[in-house]
Amino acid sequence: MVLKKPHLLLNFPNSRKLLNDLRDMNLIGQEASEAIELEIIRNVKLLFELGESHYNFARELNRRHWRQKVSRFYYGAYNIRRSLSLVDNGHFSRESSDHNKTELPGELNNAETYRTRLHDLREDRNLADYDHTASEEDLLIPLDEFESIVMDFIRDSRIFLIEKKGVTL
Repeated sequence: MVLKKPHLLLNFPNSRKLLNDLRDMNLIGQEASEAIELEIIRNVKLLFELGESHYNFARELNRRHWRQKVSRFYYGAYNIRRSLSLVDNGHFSRESSDHNKTELPGELNNAETYRTRLHDLREDRNLADYDHTASEEDLLIPLDEFESIVMDFIRDSRIFLIEKKGVTL
């Protein structure tokens, strides 16, 4: 299934707000409300799986492909962050400006650390993807630490989604 209109996430920049507004205005019944909620959660899971896929792919790459490793590790973390945002506040975007966002749910373990690290991960991804003169030594985060940060972020995000949001992954 391709993300194309009509799609809940493309038609409404904040599906959680839409759902809450429809409920508050008594415009939808319980069945429709549950259907929208299930669609939000289905997309949360798909974003989380995409993030894990990028992470696992990066882990398998040879170190000499450090640029691709950095890029895939970043996209792993980025999509995990998007899944958290969607479940927590309903926000979803495919705009390039979305990469600047580092907001995380306050209940997420180590949220403040991850906010900072997400910014650094993006800076390193930009370096790896766009700076032809860069070398691995120019990274803000050493490659081994890069992998560890993303692994920890995935672990803490999984715990948050399961324990705090009731999402079955």
